[in-house]
Amino acid sequence: MYKDYILNSIVKEMKICRRLATKIPSDKLDYRSAEGTRSIGELLYYLSYIGTGIIRFWYRKDDSDMKTFFGALRAESPVITTAEEFVKAMDNQIELVTKLFGEITEDDLYHKQITYPWGETATVGEALLETTLKWMTAYKLQLFSLIKQASGEKLGTPDAWRLTELVS
Repeated sequence: MYKDYILNSIVKEMKICRRLATKIPSDKLDYRSAEGTRSIGELLYYLSYIGTGIIRFWYRKDDSDMKTFFGALRAESPVITTAEEFVKAMDNQIELVTKLFGEITEDDLYHKQITYPWGETATVGEALLETTLKWMTAYKLQLFSLIKQASGEKLGTPDAWRLTELVS
């Protein structure tokens, strides 16, 4: 049950990101709120792989370090040039995270120890909340804010926290 709760929460965040992307005017992908910050397009690219990236890192079959692993992950992730490409990439993320959770047991959530790339340890359950779920939520909110700033789109608080409409 705990496993389903975590998975459903992650998938919900991914689906909200998908829907938010449909609100981006095509000429605003290069918008950034300040110099040195990610543009909307760069943020979409990051969101297109980060939801499963750390899970894949913990369950990898080799002994690659985080820098090497994520470098390869970024290289294999398609560059996002349109909102439609992002929606497709997020569909792939939803499918992949569901598959990855099929390999995680309830026992893993409570007992399997992982080591964060920065050296601390945690159980898989705690780590999923502290990384994947929090990262998806934080970057979703950044996307929400950038869309509002760049487009004048009439997005409200519910648009950031629940699926206010579905994307086909």
